[in-house]
Amino acid sequence: MRERSTGLPVAVRLPVIAAAMIFFVAVASTQTAIFFMGRQTDRQVETFGQIYLDGLSASLLPHATANDGSSIRATLERALMFHEGIIDRRLTFIDSRAGTVIEAMRPEINAAETVPVDVLADGNGFSRSDDGTIWIWRQLTGSEGKRLGTILANLDISSFEDERSSIRWLLLIIDLVFSGACAIIGFFMVRRMQRPMATVAQHLYDAALGMPRPIALQEIPGDDVQAERMMHAFNALAHAASERESLLAHLADQQREADLGRLTATIAHEVRNPLGGMRTAISTLKRFGDRDQPRGEAVEFLERGIVALEHVVDATLENYRARPEWRPLSRQDFEDLHLLVEADGRSREVAVALNIHMHETVAVAALEVRQVVLNLLLNAVRASSKGDTVTLDARIHEDELVVTVEDQGSGLDCGIAHAMESGVIETDGPGLGVAVIIRLVERLQGHVAIASTPNQGTRITLHFPLQDRRTNT
Repeated sequence: MRERSTGLPVAVRLPVIAAAMIFFVAVASTQTAIFFMGRQTDRQVETFGQIYLDGLSASLLPHATANDGSSIRATLERALMFHEGIIDRRLTFIDSRAGTVIEAMRPEINAAETVPVDVLADGNGFSRSDDGTIWIWRQLTGSEGKRLGTILANLDISSFEDERSSIRWLLLIIDLVFSGACAIIGFFMVRRMQRPMATVAQHLYDAALGMPRPIALQEIPGDDVQAERMMHAFNALAHAASERESLLAHLADQQREADLGRLTATIAHEVRNPLGGMRTAISTLKRFGDRDQPRGEAVEFLERGIVALEHVVDATLENYRARPEWRPLSRQDFEDLHLLVEADGRSREVAVALNIHMHETVAVAALEVRQVVLNLLLNAVRASSKGDTVTLDARIHEDELVVTVEDQGSGLDCGIAHAMESGVIETDGPGLGVAVIIRLVERLQGHVAIASTPNQGTRITLHFPLQDRRTNT
């Protein structure tokens, strides 16, 4: 049997998945946009640095052309005096002709701070430091394209980076809040869209447990054409099923009445003949009751009529008795039979012995075998004398269950023994108990073997074939 899942139901799982996808897509798309915006900002910072060098280069070019070092230094120092937002920390001019380095820096800057090695390897470039500053440099050339030197600027953009970081965190918080709100809205929207399907599913589940129940009109949405059509179709199915059940119930009542009529007619037909003969016998007794021969014949006729009526009742019970559910025979069944019969045996001073040689369960119909063995044990106890022993033996032989009931009584009547072995019940044959035994053994496709000796006892052996299917046949 398949194990039952303990996860969330589909009506909850699907909206949760949809909400999670909305949240993930919203956050991922926004963070992707922020990432590319950051890349673009980095390029803008580099562009800003190049613009700064453009202005500084224009101021330094005349002095560098004239090779006026003091003017170059003065120009660099004046450039440090003006800043807004981004602070220029250190400005350097490397004269490629004389190999001299002229620089100006703010007082709080450490003069021992190293210059990026890339400046010496590449004439133009951009570098970002871990301390929130950038290094940007460019070659300064004269009017004839002659290289005059390299301009290097160290700019402090920490305020700009702090502002950008604050904006990034603010965007992240707004993104999470907005994405969460969209996910919650999506969850309830999917739940609302699923509501018609959940309603139909619930009614289908209820229908599986009983009669289909139509969906109420107030549960049918008016703004969803497909859901409305589906629910109306279900209601039509529920009404059709209700009409079908009503029709079947009506037909069942008619069939029951017809069966009852046939049963009544059959019983009336079978009972009429014995009753007619018994009426004749009673009339004979009234007229010739003082004579031995007519009185004996009439009494015998009445006895045969009673036996015939017993067979009619017996056959009717066997044909219309409710069939119990099939189950295998177990050792406990024989223990129960021993307890049932032992009380009757003690009252008659007859011992009941039990010998069971079989597995815990055997594939034969338990209820039928119990009934057969119980009848045989009771008959054996009643046929025994004080001090006798009735033995019940059960064992598996090849593909059969072999049950033997043995007593030490006066022996079995030849007619009853013949009826049990042949399975033929005659009108003046054995009584109801033997008839039940014969029918039950036949139903189980078994057979009976009888060994009876007058005044010495009777051994009745039942052979029941093991069944391959677990149904009551």
